[in-house]
Amino acid sequence: MVYLVLFVVAAMAVLAAVPFIPNRRKGYVALAASLWIAAVSSVMSVGVLTGKEMSVVLHTSFIWGDIPFAIDGLSAWFILIVNVIVIHGIWYSPGYLRGYVQSANLSLHYVMLVWMHLSMLLVCMIQSGLAFLFVWEIMSLSSFLLVIFDNQQRSVLRAGLNYLVQMHISVICLMIAFFMVYQETGSFEFAQIAGYFSEHANLPVYLLFFAGFGFKAGIVPLHTWLPHAHPAAPSHVSGIMSGVIVKMGIYGIMRMTGYLQDDLLTIGNVVLITGIITGVYGILHASVQRDVKRLLAYCTVENVGLIVMGIGLGVIGQHFGNTFLIFTGYGGALFHVLNHALSKSLLFFGAGAIYRSVHTRNMDRMGGLFKIMPHSATLFLTGVIAVAGLPPLNGFLSEFVLFSGFIKGVTSAGVAESIVIVTGVAALALIGGVSSLTFTKTFGAMFLGTPRVPLPLEAGEPSIAMRRPQYVLAALMALVALTPFLVFDTVLHVVSSSFYIRNPYPGISEFAATLQKVSLALVMFAALVMVVNALRNVATGGLPERKGDTWGCGSLHPSVRMQYTASSFTKPASKLFGSLLPFRRRYKRIATDDIFPQRAYCTYIYGDWVETVILRPFGKLFKRFSVLSLHIQDGKLQWYILYGLIFILAVILLMWMKVI
Repeated sequence: MVYLVLFVVAAMAVLAAVPFIPNRRKGYVALAASLWIAAVSSVMSVGVLTGKEMSVVLHTSFIWGDIPFAIDGLSAWFILIVNVIVIHGIWYSPGYLRGYVQSANLSLHYVMLVWMHLSMLLVCMIQSGLAFLFVWEIMSLSSFLLVIFDNQQRSVLRAGLNYLVQMHISVICLMIAFFMVYQETGSFEFAQIAGYFSEHANLPVYLLFFAGFGFKAGIVPLHTWLPHAHPAAPSHVSGIMSGVIVKMGIYGIMRMTGYLQDDLLTIGNVVLITGIITGVYGILHASVQRDVKRLLAYCTVENVGLIVMGIGLGVIGQHFGNTFLIFTGYGGALFHVLNHALSKSLLFFGAGAIYRSVHTRNMDRMGGLFKIMPHSATLFLTGVIAVAGLPPLNGFLSEFVLFSGFIKGVTSAGVAESIVIVTGVAALALIGGVSSLTFTKTFGAMFLGTPRVPLPLEAGEPSIAMRRPQYVLAALMALVALTPFLVFDTVLHVVSSSFYIRNPYPGISEFAATLQKVSLALVMFAALVMVVNALRNVATGGLPERKGDTWGCGSLHPSVRMQYTASSFTKPASKLFGSLLPFRRRYKRIATDDIFPQRAYCTYIYGDWVETVILRPFGKLFKRFSVLSLHIQDGKLQWYILYGLIFILAVILLMWMKVI
C-alpha cells in the first residue's frame, strides 16, 4: 500500500509543479518523477523475480469494491521493460523538444508522460476488471494527448482521433468480456476468470479479450492506428508507444492466456495463424514505405506478429503437454518483447535525430548522412541489425528461440497442427528475408551514397542530450546479446510461474546453455570481423587514398539521380506481392504539344490493404447511411420533444411487457 501511495504522490507532484517550471527544466522534473516511480516499482519487480511475492488489497467504497494489486513474474517482467523504455524516452525528450516555446503544451506533455508511465505500471499490477479498465483508459487518454502534441496540423489531429476511437472499441470488447465473467461468477477479480474458463467454453470470451488487447497490440486487422499515430507523434513518444504501449496489449493477451482451461488446440491455432498473418502483413507493408517512421510502425506490427506466433505455439504446447513448446513459445515471445522494445525505441530515437537534422522523414530525399552524422548512423545501424534479427545482436537470439520451438513442434504435434506449425516456420523465414531487404533499403537510402537533395545548412549530429539515451540502449542490447543465459533463465522462471508448469522439459536447461553457446559464437564472429578490418587498415594505412565520383555506368556526367532510391530498391518485391500492397500513382506526363513543358514525375503511394479494401468502403457506406438521417436534426424544438416522448413511451411499453 505504501508503494501505491508513493506512485500517486510522485505523479501528483509533477502535475502541480511542472506548469511553474521554466521550459528547459520541465523535462528533467518529469524525468526525476519517473525515475522515482521506476526505482520503487523495479525494486518490487526484482524481488518478485528472485522468489518473493507481492500482493495487496485496496479497500475502497467505489462501485468496483475491493481492488487487488499483485506483482507476479509476468507483471514484473513487463514492469521492468516499461521502466527502462519510459525513462530513456523522457531522458531523450528535452533534446528533441529544445526550442519549443509553447509552455502550456510542454507542461501538459510532460505531465502526460508521467501519468502514462504510472498507468502502464498499474495495468500490470491491478487484478480487478473494472479498476483495470479505469487505468487502461487513463493510459489511452494520456497517450492520445501525447500523440497530438503538434496539434496545429490537421493530419496529427486526425491520427490522434483515429487512435482514440480504436482504443475505445478495444475498451468495449474488454468490458463485454469482463461482464460476461462477472455475470457467471459475481466478481470482477482476475482470479475468477480461471474459474469461469473451467466451467464454460473458453473460446468466445477469450476471443473478446484477444480482440480487445489486440487493438492495443496492433494485431492485423486491428492495427490501422499504428501507421498513422507513429509518424504524427514526437519521436520519443513513438519510441515509448512502440516499445511498451503496444506491449501492454501483449501483456493482456498473455495474462488471459494463463487462465485457459479448455479449447487449447483451437485457440492455439487461431492465435498462431493470426500471428503469421500479422508478421507477414507487417513486414510486406514496411518494405514499400518511404516515410521512415511509418516504416518503423509497420515493423512494429511485424514484430508483434512474431510475439503472437510464440504465444500460439505455447498454447499448442499446453494442449499436447509438451513443455519444450511451452517454454520456447511463451519464452521466445517474452524474450522478443524485451529485444523489440530496446531496438525499436532506439530506432525511433534515431529517426527523431535524423528528422531534427534534415527536416524530412522521406527516405527518397535523404542520402549520404553517414558523412555528417557518423554517431547517429552507427546507433541506427545497431538498431537495424537487432530489429532485423541479424547476428550478432539480441534480436537474433529471441528469433532463434522461436525458430527452435517451431522446428521442434513440427515433429511433436499432430498432422493437422504440424501443417500450421510448418507454415509458421515458412513465415519466420519469409519475415526474416523481407526484413533484411527492408532495413538494407532503409539504412542504405538514408546514410549511404550521396544526398539526393541539398541538405539544410544546419544538418549534422544532434545534441549529446539526444544521443546519450541511444548509447545506453545500444549498450543494453549488447549486454543482452552477451548474457542471454541470464535473461532466458529469468524468462523460464516467468513462464513457469505464469502458466503453472511444475515439471519442466528435461532438455530446457540444456537449450538455455545452447543459447549461451550461440551467443559466444556470435561474439567470436563479430570479433573476427573487427580483427580482419583492423588488419586491413594496417595493411592499407600507408597507401595513398584516392577519392572520386561514384561510377555512373559509363556516363560522363553522373548525377545523384542515378542512385537507387528507397522506392526503387524494393520495387521488385512490391511487384511480387502486388495484390497485398494496394497503391495509386500520382504522376504528370509531358504533353506532346507543350512548347515549354514542365517537369514530369511519377510517384507510387502505397496504402494499407485493410484500410483500402475493408475499412474505406465500409466508411463510405456508413457515411451514406448517416446522410439519410440528417432530416432528424432539423433544428425544431417540438420535434426533439416528440422524439423524447416517443422514447419514454417505448421504455414504458417494454417494461409493461417485461422485456426490460
